[in-house]
Amino acid sequence: MAASWHIAGDYVLACNCDYGCPCNFNARPSAGFCQGAIGFTVTEGAYGDVRLDGQKAFVGVNWPGAIHEGNGVAAIFIHEGASPAQRDALATILTGAAGGAPWGVFATTWARVLGPYFTRIDLKAAGKETEVTVGDRIRIAFQPIRNPVTKAEAFPRVVLPQGFVFLEGEQYSLKEFWVAASPELTFAHPGKCAALAKVRWKGP
Repeated sequence: MAASWHIAGDYVLACNCDYGCPCNFNARPSAGFCQGAIGFTVTEGAYGDVRLDGQKAFVGVNWPGAIHEGNGVAAIFIHEGASPAQRDALATILTGAAGGAPWGVFATTWARVLGPYFTRIDLKAAGKETEVTVGDRIRIAFQPIRNPVTKAEAFPRVVLPQGFVFLEGEQYSLKEFWVAASPELTFAHPGKCAALAKVRWKGP
């Protein structure tokens, strides 16, 4: 049986959908498929008796259709600074083996999982200045959404009472976003959807 786990921290999303991402509203993705990267830094958390405070992980993923239709390919990245016990704990959570949302849900939609890979992850969760670098595999940089007429910065929020990933998220645009994890996980979507949220997850 998987150990009890919990994570509280900052969640970052970048994807190829239009701002807000229709997937959050049970609609099909903007382009009919989903290519993105999702990850987090742990403010406070544990897997059994293994503390996870300060750890970081990211997943690059490509779904050929809507997420719930499955057949996705995912690549898991865990910060190289994690101890062997922390690496095992995070890998168990991210692959869905530990149960619980959101990773236990996402894992059911992946036909193939690459990794986990252990590399340097730099994650700065700072509103419109949010930036992520995952080795030479993933790069994300936020920018504010702008009014198309006045060019004024806009800062919408999405509230999802039934959300299983986050309940309330800040919405941004992507100044830079690319993934180069493998031949089937290579794409770039600047100018598309970005989100930042405080999350609390647990399992199993």
